[in-house]
Amino acid sequence: MKDTLFLQFFNKTKSGYYDLCNGFSDTWDLCRQKGDFFWVEHEPDNDKWYDEQTYIDRELPINKGTIYISASYINQLFQAYTWATQYPDIDFIVGGPVAAERYTGQEGWNSVHFKVEKELPQNLMITGQSVESLFNMPEFSGNWRLEIPDAVPENSRIYFSYTLENQCYWKKCIFCTISQHYKEHFRKRKNLDFEFKNLDFKGHKIVRLNTGSITPAHIKTILPNIPIGDDIEYRFFMRAAKAETNALKQVVNKIGKKIPECTLGFGIEFPSDHMWQYLDKGTSMKEVIETLEFCTQTGFKVNANVILGWNNLVEQDLKDLEKFMDGFSERTVTTLQLRWLFAHPYTKIYETYDGVQNTIRLGPFNCGFNVMVDDRQKKLNLEAARIIKEKCTLKKVKLEGYKNLRKGQL
Repeated sequence: MKDTLFLQFFNKTKSGYYDLCNGFSDTWDLCRQKGDFFWVEHEPDNDKWYDEQTYIDRELPINKGTIYISASYINQLFQAYTWATQYPDIDFIVGGPVAAERYTGQEGWNSVHFKVEKELPQNLMITGQSVESLFNMPEFSGNWRLEIPDAVPENSRIYFSYTLENQCYWKKCIFCTISQHYKEHFRKRKNLDFEFKNLDFKGHKIVRLNTGSITPAHIKTILPNIPIGDDIEYRFFMRAAKAETNALKQVVNKIGKKIPECTLGFGIEFPSDHMWQYLDKGTSMKEVIETLEFCTQTGFKVNANVILGWNNLVEQDLKDLEKFMDGFSERTVTTLQLRWLFAHPYTKIYETYDGVQNTIRLGPFNCGFNVMVDDRQKKLNLEAARIIKEKCTLKKVKLEGYKNLRKGQL
């Protein structure tokens, strides 16, 4: 094995598919020229993510050289940190989503997603740059290609990404860090050749069309042209707003019944006009329901994400929530994912909500905190959870994440 490795993580999820976290597929040709690829199994159990003992006994195949790591999650970054302390003769260069940079006006790398609270090993470099940028090559200069880890069975389901761009065009949600991304590291694929259609894999493929939020232009360009088959499906995030819905309607009118199998993720956050104005979502609940209904009528699956833990709910919000849950037809929403509000460093939520004393850390990395609310707000959030659970049962919506309410001590 060469002394330069390009390391990627993978794991089998609780849902049964293999998440490949394929950070180097956009730069496969370049990486192959420089070294070897190396797959490492990622820890899938969230309860073990913040247990530092999970990461200390993982051996690497080389003792000196350079390892480029694509990190999608904070524990993958911590794994790189652990290796850097154990292998002083290896230089570790970590990029990927979790290593995204924000602009501060000062030289040096500054994290978007976490705070670094103590000095890092000198052989650990964290960067928001792409591999192509590090090697002074044009962005998306090579062919997209993905090698499947040997540990993944041929007839299994795999989940991988096809990058459209690494930004979100909206960039206004007050709890999100993506608006702070360093603009000089912006990447956007210009030639949409959908190279994954030639992937040599006999199982089922789940393709994430990777961008912060898919644009109306993406919808009109991509959906009529992506490969369709019984062995492939797609997932992407989309705003439930008028421009995106109109683009979706144009596409459906164009392609008729040839709808690709897609699951659309929507950030509902909290369904009330008061909360959507507070969150700066740029749309209304009427538009949201119209979008969700249209998706269901035309064959798209809907994954709705709802957040609890807000500190400014009013009684009218609960009435709007109930009206929203009553307003869409049965099975309009395929899955509703419920989670407790998390305050990422550098966001408005982090600066204005309580909970710093319960900050979650992993080694030198301060990840943020699950927010805390006073007794009155706790009662309102708990009532919102009850409404959601009751309506999901009634409308046969699969509810996920209900146990996350424990984070708010509800």
